[in-house]
Amino acid sequence: MRKVMALAAAASLLLLSACGSAAPASSGDTAPFASLKVTPGKDDSSDPTVTFDSPLVATETAAKVVVEGKGETIKENQNVKFKSVAYNAEDGSLIGSGFSQAPLTLPTTGEMKTQMPALYDTFLAAKVGSWIAFVEPAAEAAATPSESASPSASPAAAKTLVVLKVISAEAIPPASEKLGPDEVKKLKDSGALPTFEMKDGKPAITIPKDKTEPAGLVVDIVKEGTGKVATATSDVSANYTGVRWEDGKQFDSSYDRGAASDFNLSQVIKGWTQGLSGLKAGTQVMLTIPTDMAYGPDAASQGRPAGTLVFFVELKEVK
Repeated sequence: MRKVMALAAAASLLLLSACGSAAPASSGDTAPFASLKVTPGKDDSSDPTVTFDSPLVATETAAKVVVEGKGETIKENQNVKFKSVAYNAEDGSLIGSGFSQAPLTLPTTGEMKTQMPALYDTFLAAKVGSWIAFVEPAAEAAATPSESASPSASPAAAKTLVVLKVISAEAIPPASEKLGPDEVKKLKDSGALPTFEMKDGKPAITIPKDKTEPAGLVVDIVKEGTGKVATATSDVSANYTGVRWEDGKQFDSSYDRGAASDFNLSQVIKGWTQGLSGLKAGTQVMLTIPTDMAYGPDAASQGRPAGTLVFFVELKEVK
């Protein structure tokens, strides 16, 4: 659900004026972009100047390259980084801009093709550096054929007009996997895994110096419990402390709050779901979780801890 919402939110952010090729890449009805004019900012951290006639009328989702980039053509299974600005298509007011922030990422995968087909098709015909306009109609624009044919039916104003600039496109790295017991033991024996010690009843985690973060999910059991075994859909109660591998800084701890946290293992980050499944209540474990199994490459822009994360977890109860 979070991923789908993130994709939908990203769809609400792109736009620019036509000075590219004679037949720029597009998908859907691009007529709503006829009045669109965009002047880029001085650099990739500055907002463009965007004007268009409002209300902008659109009856279907559409996307169009309005300024063609000079980089490589975007391909399937790439992480496309972009910055964007979004407008209320009814009155032309600014909804929000991400040009002063780090780029967001959209993967050109089957999920994007399903969620945003117009943008997906346009991406795969565009080059890095391109400016792309994207329009999403209001819900009432999605009328049935009989409703559309009604004499009283009128076109609906688009809900959102977005302009984005493609900053880069890189191959999606292979998905991380859970490391096997032998791999974990080898890393542990070489001093390449985080350690902890209890101080005043709270775990203090130490990141190993001059060691590369593991290539996959590490489940390092430090004390095995004897209770009920957790599954990927179990309701559990756990105490935990989390730090970033990059700098060892703590970002969250139930110990500081003085109470264990209750949650379902199907509703947490992938590293927790896979890392705690199969463990018994009472187990203490160190989880080292790679970015793609934690909060993803855009974590910082979403106010979440970024990069590889390390958790000490005490699985107190499996319900």
